[in-house]
Amino acid sequence: MKRAWYLGHDADAVGDRAILVGDPGRVRRIAEHLDDPELLPVTRGLETLTGHFNGRKVTVAAFGMGAPIATIVLHELCDLGVTRFLRIGTAMYFSPAEPGDLMISSDAVGFDGTSPAYMHGGGPYPANAAIVKALGKAATANGQAFRIGRYATFDAFYRDMFGIDEEGRRRADLNRRKLVRQSVLAIDMETSALLAAAMALNVVCATLCIGTVNALTQEKFGSVESAERERVLFETALRGLADLD
Repeated sequence: MKRAWYLGHDADAVGDRAILVGDPGRVRRIAEHLDDPELLPVTRGLETLTGHFNGRKVTVAAFGMGAPIATIVLHELCDLGVTRFLRIGTAMYFSPAEPGDLMISSDAVGFDGTSPAYMHGGGPYPANAAIVKALGKAATANGQAFRIGRYATFDAFYRDMFGIDEEGRRRADLNRRKLVRQSVLAIDMETSALLAAAMALNVVCATLCIGTVNALTQEKFGSVESAERERVLFETALRGLADLD
């Protein structure tokens, strides 16, 4: 039986589709939406569980943050037989998105160091059209508005995305101006690498995030509102992923 190097799981412990989350706490919170959730042994802090939603066997795996570890988790799950991936979480957003919006990736441009290991050129790397469509249908069925658009991915959060010192603010401001010209909807630390890896490994992938930080003003969405939007995020992600053939 094949076993993943870092995750430590066997192929029979995972489903054929997986949700990838950054925050390990989300693994246990999303378990409340699954039938028969089973937490798998944790190695290197990588929380994973497998359960069922609408009759589909679904694995939920945490990667922490950043493209390198996110793609390790995707690559290992792919090696175990997972063929459908959805990264969910939070992202910085540009207008026309608003705080709390659901944002589905159409594609992603990469300014990270991991994407080139899988696909050359920096993108844009396309998200899987079938997942994008399924997520849109799931959001609509749940009475939720959503936006589909381009993501951009960076590695250095406090240099290229969110400035907390003079140099970070300078660099982030330059990046924001560039991304606005490229009609980018959202910024995160994983999507381009995950889409590039999915293309190289011949599996399907997309991202669904809640907009929680205004990319231009750096204003943050409230924690109370975020908790409610997380519930919507889980429901949309699970329904959309389960509806894929």
